[in-house]
Amino acid sequence: MAFLQAFLCATTLLLLVPHARTTSTTLVQDQCERYAAGDRTSYDYCVWKLGRDEGSDTADARGLAAVAARMARASAKATGDRIGRMQANETVPARRDCLAACAAEYAAAVRRLGRAARGAARGGGADLQRAQTLLAVAAGTPARCDAAFAAAGQHSPLAGADRGLDDEIELALSLLPSKPPAPPARP
Repeated sequence: MAFLQAFLCATTLLLLVPHARTTSTTLVQDQCERYAAGDRTSYDYCVWKLGRDEGSDTADARGLAAVAARMARASAKATGDRIGRMQANETVPARRDCLAACAAEYAAAVRRLGRAARGAARGGGADLQRAQTLLAVAAGTPARCDAAFAAAGQHSPLAGADRGLDDEIELALSLLPSKPPAPPARP
């Protein structure tokens, strides 16, 4: 009898788990289709990025925006850390100043993206609007860093991967719901 109960439980789980995965995958696919607007490369990028985070499996639309914002934050943090290592080894004063400006830009981006992720996850009207504003302000961080080097007549040491931050921010912005969810109806 115990074997039969265990078998029935296992069978039920096997039937339910693929359905739960399909449902979340469909939400990711739907959101990525909206993001890509018919561009296959953008769609593949979106699915690949969101698929890298286990939280996207169970996230709603706001949660997916929060996932993307957290990924952007991690990228900004990694680039900021890399800039810090460059600063420690830089001997040219002009480049050291540029790296300091970049470090400040990326530190601000990390803070903004963290707050944007929390706001997207909460999802109230004011939270969503604040998340959108914070994401928009964080966008362009690589360009502002490059501009500091250009103004000093220096070549920017940032790699192409560092510039992917704007793509991640754009993804998070596109995944934010345009309006907050309706409050539950009272019986």
